[in-house]
Amino acid sequence: MLIELSRLGVPELDADACIVGAGPAGISLALELARLRPDWRIVLAEGGGRGTASERERALYAVEVGEKSYAVESSRRRLLGGTSAHWGGWCRPLDPTDYLAPPAWPLPAWPFGPETLQPFLPDAHTWCEIPQQDYSLGPVASRHPAAVLDLERATAVSQGLFRFSPPTRFGTRYLAEIEAQENLTCVLGANLVALERAGDQIRSASFRSLDGATVRVGAPRFVLAMGGIENARILLNLRGDAPADGEGLASPHLGRCFADHYGIRPGVVLAPAELSYRRFADDSGAVMPVLTPAVEALRTGRQQNHCIMLEPQPAEPGPGRGYGGQAALGFRSGPFWVYAVQMIVEPQPNPESRIELGTDRCELGWRRARLEWRPHPRDFETAFAFFNELGAELAGRGLARVRLTNPDSPALRQGVSGAYHHMGTTRMASDPRDGVVDGFGRVHDLANLHLAGSSVFPRYGYSNPTLTIVALSLRLAHHFAEARGAA
Repeated sequence: MLIELSRLGVPELDADACIVGAGPAGISLALELARLRPDWRIVLAEGGGRGTASERERALYAVEVGEKSYAVESSRRRLLGGTSAHWGGWCRPLDPTDYLAPPAWPLPAWPFGPETLQPFLPDAHTWCEIPQQDYSLGPVASRHPAAVLDLERATAVSQGLFRFSPPTRFGTRYLAEIEAQENLTCVLGANLVALERAGDQIRSASFRSLDGATVRVGAPRFVLAMGGIENARILLNLRGDAPADGEGLASPHLGRCFADHYGIRPGVVLAPAELSYRRFADDSGAVMPVLTPAVEALRTGRQQNHCIMLEPQPAEPGPGRGYGGQAALGFRSGPFWVYAVQMIVEPQPNPESRIELGTDRCELGWRRARLEWRPHPRDFETAFAFFNELGAELAGRGLARVRLTNPDSPALRQGVSGAYHHMGTTRMASDPRDGVVDGFGRVHDLANLHLAGSSVFPRYGYSNPTLTIVALSLRLAHHFAEARGAA
């Protein structure tokens, strides 16, 4: 059932699970759980409606931005389906090395390995409407041999593959299923205004519409699926002025390690013609090969998991196109093109990059968030090092020459902009001393409050987060459905 809070007509609802936020995380969790447990009543509360948010609605989560600029307003969508409404559809699972923390990192990575999420990835692909789940480059390369470089014996460079969702707009794609699911009540215009806590339990959640209608939801299980900024903001408000010297709400990690993927364009490369390290059509669907660091460099921590795409250039910036193919200059034979290098940078968790609370309050009574986005300096160091390693590897094979045209500088670092992937502010960890939530997203000092979405990511890779978000939500749905008690 789908209904506006202003038309609900009851002051209270009792549920077996209450989920706050109807983006990809909340919708997949709510529908999956409702199907797994037809004997349960599920409430899915969304602050927005079915259309574009009004100026008044957007003002509810206005964020103060620190020294480094960040387009917060345009990065979020307050409506059914959340940010899937402007998602580009890029998909790939995390790499196995993304679950590990390099030796020099002060914080651990994921509390489990890729085998934990693997059982839920097939269904996550179905939710995201991606028919093919093979991310190995070999089959694509065999069908398009001119599209990718021969790097079979490379030591510094490897290759990966993106696939693409249509993209799925969760609010429209799953609207009919939400309406038809008898044991699911999705309430729109339901803005969270309070969480009632008793000891280590959340007893109820209270919601209010902007026209004054209210409802209180009681349940043994609550999930915040409100995004990387709002999840942290609500928990910080619940903590209030208590010291950050404990676990869960009192964790010193709460709000810290805000991360986003971002791009840099370090230079150009002269390489064989007709390479397609960009999106193109394949028999298995739309794909995009990318160049990545070698696995050994990732395991040792010498590199972070960046990736590179190549954009053909009509002109000749950098190395002259005429040099390509000349054996006397060390090139393999054949035509060569000039490509601009576009790099997606994996951010290292940085505790100084964070969500804090300001003193002003929104219309709902919550203190507003302040975002201080500070990419880790090592992100840039390793990104430019990988660009240089790529050049050395390809030059040694007679495949390419690279030229640095946009060197690392304070201006470059200050000028990078995010990809709207809000990650890391309520990081997941087995040990409460290392994070805010446990391996299922449960807040460490609360028995029945869980978080869903990329705010729980403790390491990020270069993969867009939506596919992993959905897999985590499906895993949480099965955990709820199979567990005894509130957890």
